[in-house]
Amino acid sequence: MKTNFIFDKNMTALERSLNYRSMNQKLIVSNIANMDTPNYKAFKMMVDEKMQAASQDNPPLNMTRTQIGHMAITGNATDLGNVERVESSPLSLRGDGNTVELDTEMANLAENTLMYNTATRIISNKFKLLRDVIKGGQ
Repeated sequence: MKTNFIFDKNMTALERSLNYRSMNQKLIVSNIANMDTPNYKAFKMMVDEKMQAASQDNPPLNMTRTQIGHMAITGNATDLGNVERVESSPLSLRGDGNTVELDTEMANLAENTLMYNTATRIISNKFKLLRDVIKGGQ
């Protein structure tokens, strides 16, 4: 029996969004943790751009395990996340070469958390709907 109609492209996009948002969370927290490290250059993940690119059907990326302990990976080329260094602002008053701006990072963290929570709620509602259908509306 074919089950593709249950988990449609929306579910795939939501899964991809959760993956990107999780990676972005780690990146933002890493930036915050290194805010006092001299010459540390902040990183920024271009999540929205990656989601836009992923919405277009890209050819799948076939990966192979090189070690027995590695997890099997399936996915496409857009799962690799686009990470860029943040250029230092010419208005920055920091003299140590660090490009982390705490206010910006905290705003990015809040936005990322909201987007992650939204995706989890949508997925949760889809599973509740599926459960109700299986139970027959009872």
